[in-house]
Amino acid sequence: MALITIGGEVSSIGWEGKRVSVWENIHANGKDYSRLWTAWFSESQAFNLQEEDFVEITGELSTKIGEYTNKQGEKKTVVEHHLQNAVLKNTVNKTQQETNLAAFDEMPF
Repeated sequence: MALITIGGEVSSIGWEGKRVSVWENIHANGKDYSRLWTAWFSESQAFNLQEEDFVEITGELSTKIGEYTNKQGEKKTVVEHHLQNAVLKNTVNKTQQETNLAAFDEMPF
């Protein structure tokens, strides 16, 4: 399997802290998109992460075809993106993100 690293914002933590959903923002073909990843850890990340933290996670890429029902009641087919055997590489919590933005706003250039 391909080993990849993704970066994005934690949207949820579940299954005893071993399943972490992350929204990754990407730019392709002149447009901005968001891609949802599900990272599967062997140990709980509940004490390491909170929703809205920015994370970098490395793991083995796996995908599958899935379905969901949108707000209009229509069934949609999607590709689900997963990271197996995930390893947490970096975390920036929401408070740190806001502090970094405030410091950047104060720069003289």
